[in-house]
Amino acid sequence: MASFIFKESQGFRQPWIWAILLAGVGITVYGILTQPIHDWGIAIPITILGLVILLFLSFKLTTRIDENGLSFSFFPLIGKKMYQLDKIENLELIEYNSLLKFGGWGIRYNFDMWGYNVGGKHGLIVTLKDKKFLIGTQKPKEMKLAIDQFKKLKSERHGS
Repeated sequence: MASFIFKESQGFRQPWIWAILLAGVGITVYGILTQPIHDWGIAIPITILGLVILLFLSFKLTTRIDENGLSFSFFPLIGKKMYQLDKIENLELIEYNSLLKFGGWGIRYNFDMWGYNVGGKHGLIVTLKDKKFLIGTQKPKEMKLAIDQFKKLKSERHGS
């Protein structure tokens, strides 16, 4: 049987996020140019803004589903986590509103499960024996193929 491999890599690339960050830069630069600030007074806000921008540029949610299981990471905060096929009880694709379900984007907790997302309205709920979590996706059609393959493999290997 030919196996389908789902791979996705996402980052914070929404224009509204960058508009907010650039507005912060603009306000800071305006403040620096219009206020009498001494040497370190300029370096600190510029350094902080630079680090925040670099952090947002480096965020990357990576997901992979294949015949062996599921892996994901949320660089630079969460390293690669791997879940073997036999440890996963269920995979479910849902449509959701991250602001309402998790209070926003990124790494979130809603008292029911952890959510890892960077945007969009589709997510994969992964159910394990002792926990569940959501991974956002921008590729719901491809994710559905991966879920179908998971269910078929699970049935073949474990008779469930």
